[in-house]
Amino acid sequence: MLGLLAAGAVALFAVTRAWASTTVRTPGLPTDQVSVSGVDAAPILAGLAVVIVAAALGVVAAGGWLRQVIGLVIAAVAGFAALRALTLDAGGAALGRAVLDSPAYISGSNPPVDGGPWPWFAAVAFALATVLGVIVTIRGRGWPRMSARYERETAATAESADEADLWRVQDQGQDPTVDD
Repeated sequence: MLGLLAAGAVALFAVTRAWASTTVRTPGLPTDQVSVSGVDAAPILAGLAVVIVAAALGVVAAGGWLRQVIGLVIAAVAGFAALRALTLDAGGAALGRAVLDSPAYISGSNPPVDGGPWPWFAAVAFALATVLGVIVTIRGRGWPRMSARYERETAATAESADEADLWRVQDQGQDPTVDD
């Protein structure tokens, strides 16, 4: 669960960083540094990172088959996000729109684009979440649920005991639901 939380947090951080940048220079105008984040290029990536974090918390709270379904959702969402992060061209249309909005832009100029490492960080974090989602799907059903460790096992034995025995134990001043 901590791995899923960390992967989702790293992915969310990575998609908010600059994925592509350029400097628009026009003689007689001030230069303008233009950058595009992963959120600017594909807003869905931030939402998918938040889904992974929320689903990681759901894995802790859920149990049994529901935990396996959550694991499948995590694997599918994170796998899609990893592929999207790897194939996204942040230096293309998104950066082109940002350059057009720059006050230093004059038509016809094509400034060189600098890419950053953040798409790779996001893709690796999403890929890690995919693997962890598969692990939750395969092995998560047997993990203890959030409230299961607080339930008393002796309550089941007390219910199955003979009713007369329960009354005798209570008459002796003892609680039949508590082991000695």
